[in-house]
Amino acid sequence: MEKTIICIGREYGSGGHAIGQILAKRTGYEFYDKDRFVAIAKERGLEGEIQEYLDEEPMNSLLYSIALNYSRPKKKQPFPFELVEEIAAEKPCIIMGRCAGYLTRGQENAFSVFVHADMETRIASVMARDHINSRLKARHKIEEIDEKRSSFRREFTGEEWGQSKYYNLSIDTTHLSYEQAADLILYYKKLTEEAHE
Repeated sequence: MEKTIICIGREYGSGGHAIGQILAKRTGYEFYDKDRFVAIAKERGLEGEIQEYLDEEPMNSLLYSIALNYSRPKKKQPFPFELVEEIAAEKPCIIMGRCAGYLTRGQENAFSVFVHADMETRIASVMARDHINSRLKARHKIEEIDEKRSSFRREFTGEEWGQSKYYNLSIDTTHLSYEQAADLILYYKKLTEEAHE
């Protein structure tokens, strides 16, 4: 079966977002990142309700109750989960973060990737991209965002963020260009599709 859903988790500064954009351009798949999710939530008048989810923030009591209720049989699923599942069912897509890999786990047409790099590579990337002129400030920003994502993943799924066993593929961009990382993801996609022919 063709793998038509690619979910990408990433350490801050590792290039995961840029790799997702490259993949979208190469495959023609729809690209869903925070900005796209925010736009959809605004269209539906639900942005305020799920801001923590959109920001990948650790759960407040509302989101926590949504997560607990998700495991119980309900006629209608909570919006954050419903949205990811709706997007995944619509058309081939690439979804950045938001625990999409967890939510699509087990679907034959989906796979998840985690992108990481060493700290020095990430500091250099963040300094250049975010116009930060201090290594210390860049490192602090990386650590702060990584911790937020880790807490979000742990509280939302009960799983530890970044552990390879929770992803189909883990890629280190320390010595790879983003184009090369995209090559690897597409090669993995091809191999898994051929394995199921």
